[in-house]
Amino acid sequence: MGADISSSEVSGVDLARVALQAAMEAARKNGGGQKAKSKPQVVPTVQRDGREPMGLGAALSALVTEQAWTLPAAGASLCEQWAAIAPDLAGHVAAVGFDPDSGQFTVCPELSAWATKARLKQARGIAAANAAAGRTVVRSLRILPPGTVPAPDPADNAPARTSMGPVKTRETVCEGYRRALAAHQKGTVLRRV
Repeated sequence: MGADISSSEVSGVDLARVALQAAMEAARKNGGGQKAKSKPQVVPTVQRDGREPMGLGAALSALVTEQAWTLPAAGASLCEQWAAIAPDLAGHVAAVGFDPDSGQFTVCPELSAWATKARLKQARGIAAANAAAGRTVVRSLRILPPGTVPAPDPADNAPARTSMGPVKTRETVCEGYRRALAAHQKGTVLRRV
């Protein structure tokens, strides 16, 4: 400070500086000055260079972490693992889907007796599904009315094919289609660039 504190010509700004310095000096004497900054805790991490062996679970979790993926894929694997999660229900209760936002796992029994059995084993089913996922992802089990979704046949792993009849071509279609096609072709003008 270039100004003399004892002089009678002290401005308001200088008075504020002097008061601030006095308050800071008093705080230092009382131990209430600036708080000592605590050191951030260092978390030891193991950095791999890619040559050390790694378990499959560790590799998958590292991949998920690196890619910043959220795992609704856990729900898809839950549906695929339903036979292992609830082996006593799997043949008669189908895993329909999983909603990762609400944590709701949906199943559909083939009969009302299996719906009752699924309700009785609901808590164990949620615990087994979370154990299969490796973390808590399933919060509730929704049991649809019986027969809403057909239960899969365990022996039939091939996708179901529905027969839609013979393939229709322009030669085998009905006469009405041919007339509509001819009218459409008359009305359109071919434009070539």
